Amino acid sequence: MSRVTVALPKAALAGLALAALALCLIGLATGGATPASLAALTTGLSLLLLAGVAWAVRFFDAWQRRRDHQRLDSLLGKAGMACILADFDTGAVEWCNSAAFEHFNLTPPQKITTVLSDLHADPDGFVTRLQDLASLSGRADHRLKLRNCERVYRVEKLGDGQFLWRIALETQADTRDALPFEFAQFQPDGRLDYISPALRQDLSQNRISIDQLFQGTPPPHGQIAPVTLNAAEIERLAVRLETHGAATETVLFLRSQHGLDMPEHSIKPGETRHLQNLPVGLAHITLDGQLTYVNDEARRLLRLRDTYLPVLSDALEGLGRPVLEWIADIASGRMARSTEVLRLNCTLNETYLKVTLTTPPREGANFIVAVLSDVTELKSLEAKFTQSQKMQAIGQLAGGVAHDFNNLLTAISGHCDLLLLRHDRSDLNYPDLMQIQQNTNRAAALVRQLLALSRQQTLKFVTLDLQETMDDVIHLLNRLVGEKVTLSLRHGENVAPIRSDKRQFEQVLMNLVVNARDALPMGGEIRIETASCALPKGLIRENVQLPAGNYTLIKISDDGIGIPQPLLGKVFDPFFTTKRQGEGTGLGLSTVYGIVKQSGGYVFIESEEGVGTTFTLYFAAQTPEPASPDLPKREGLHSTALQSRHALILLVEDETPVRSFAARALELQGHRVIEADCGEAALDILQDPSIVPDCFVTDVIMPGLDGPSWIAQIRPRFPDTPVVFMSGYAEDSRVAAQARISNATFLGKPFSLVEFTQTVHAQLRLPTKVA
Repeated sequence: MSRVTVALPKAALAGLALAALALCLIGLATGGATPASLAALTTGLSLLLLAGVAWAVRFFDAWQRRRDHQRLDSLLGKAGMACILADFDTGAVEWCNSAAFEHFNLTPPQKITTVLSDLHADPDGFVTRLQDLASLSGRADHRLKLRNCERVYRVEKLGDGQFLWRIALETQADTRDALPFEFAQFQPDGRLDYISPALRQDLSQNRISIDQLFQGTPPPHGQIAPVTLNAAEIERLAVRLETHGAATETVLFLRSQHGLDMPEHSIKPGETRHLQNLPVGLAHITLDGQLTYVNDEARRLLRLRDTYLPVLSDALEGLGRPVLEWIADIASGRMARSTEVLRLNCTLNETYLKVTLTTPPREGANFIVAVLSDVTELKSLEAKFTQSQKMQAIGQLAGGVAHDFNNLLTAISGHCDLLLLRHDRSDLNYPDLMQIQQNTNRAAALVRQLLALSRQQTLKFVTLDLQETMDDVIHLLNRLVGEKVTLSLRHGENVAPIRSDKRQFEQVLMNLVVNARDALPMGGEIRIETASCALPKGLIRENVQLPAGNYTLIKISDDGIGIPQPLLGKVFDPFFTTKRQGEGTGLGLSTVYGIVKQSGGYVFIESEEGVGTTFTLYFAAQTPEPASPDLPKREGLHSTALQSRHALILLVEDETPVRSFAARALELQGHRVIEADCGEAALDILQDPSIVPDCFVTDVIMPGLDGPSWIAQIRPRFPDTPVVFMSGYAEDSRVAAQARISNATFLGKPFSLVEFTQTVHAQLRLPTKVA
């Protein structure tokens, strides 16, 4: 059906004919046989001849198209599949049969991509791909699997730029019909989803739910029981399978008590051919605990590789009492059924099976029936939930300890700083004071670790340039790893900044590098790499869903001793350590996990024993922040007191030692301080209209009114007065309340004398006086 097409539009053909006629008339009008007249006449006749040829070719092309369409009508017009003739260049449909018109409501000249737009997410790409394949090999086939059928596409190249599409819907036989047992499946809401062929003949077609299928109640979950079907009162022995997360629920029909499809007598251990292929684990157990029969699913669950059948107590553990007592409870009739979750013996990975023992199917039987199902995933979810509860309890404990402990550390560190102001390096007491200060700092770092693992510390988020940050900390890391270990740092190109607390991010790097150093007892190399990573579709890794976006990656890897696979899931647990007693606290990696998660990042670990370990950190990529301009002087602070470096400060703190230190620190700077031990006392003080503080310094958490609450009450009277909130442990709600108060800043405990005075003076826009 190939042909040559001269595609001249009608307007062009008409213009060509008129031009030819005009030239002929010019030639005749000039008269005589002059060269000009002859040339005009010749040109006109030539154009007229060309126009006639074009008209003839166009007529022949249209006739040929009609002939081709008539042939297609005679061959494929009545075909059951949809047939469509499409042009490659324009995508326009030139012809279609009746099936295509009915199925797609198609009328030419629609485009083939429009026809397929409801069937494919990318119809343009789909059409182009199949037609390109057909151009190369003459034909292209594609099958699209649907739920119970396949949509089959065949594209053939017919001529220059013409393709014949054939689209058929092939219904597939339900593979469940071939299974050698009878069963029915239902949706979670009870609607009928499938019923096996033999049962379809016995049941009327209007049985659409599980309640309508049975007379009385359906069989209970996990228990073999006699039931009566609601059609012709057919009696069956059935079991309702327990499903965890499955889309459908299944009821198996094991036998008919009237001999319709199985022997009339009860099931015996030797009559198991109908049970062998069931998709549920079934086993027969003698009264002394010996397995005498397992079907294929039970053999898979129990990891049995040969014909040997063990004793139940050898295959499973974790019952907590003798297995024979458990079996005796069922065999004696004291319990109709009993369910336990047991752990499978002799497996590298922990596997848990739910085992339900039921009474035997006939009286006097010397065995009982066990129904088995895999609940490892459910057990894992239970363990994660338990772990989250433990973390919540640890977080609450850490928060309470941190609040009280940081108050003590603030008082110790602050009064130590006050003593150091009166002792120089030549003083005999100076080394002792420095020891107090250093150990206070160590205690403060331990409290920060406790808060980090519970993700309840207060972070000061800033945008960090990784190259600049790592260049600052690499010298400290080199000192940490020692001489036998080499530390290499490699930055990727155009790595975006991240958002985190600078000090805590450096703590993450230090903990991971120290962990890698300890895994290299004979020396080696630790590699730190940064890179950019785009995840347009997100990422699922280790059951964690990373949303779509751009990320900055940080990898810390070593070639050390590695971590055994069974321990990989515990490395981030608090107080878990593989080091000997006294060598590790078990807080290093849990602190890393807490800081990264609190910063909105993700941390993953890959390790192989004897090969090495790699930690990968994902942080959301940030845009670099522009340089912040210098803040202008705040208007309204032009009193004589402030101009002479003195201010009136209202200090509210419930801990007496901390309040004493803070008051003395401010008085040493020349300020006047009014002290209050609670928010209510501060409100009483401010009832005096003559007291107008220049700054409020308040603890966040106090008995009665907390800091943000009492500040909110007096804010209408003092809208521009600066506020300094301080706390050793600030809950999210209190931090959010502080953020809603204008001209306020936060200072975390414990803090030093210099940090405290600098923060207050920054709020007052005053320089700090060097003592």
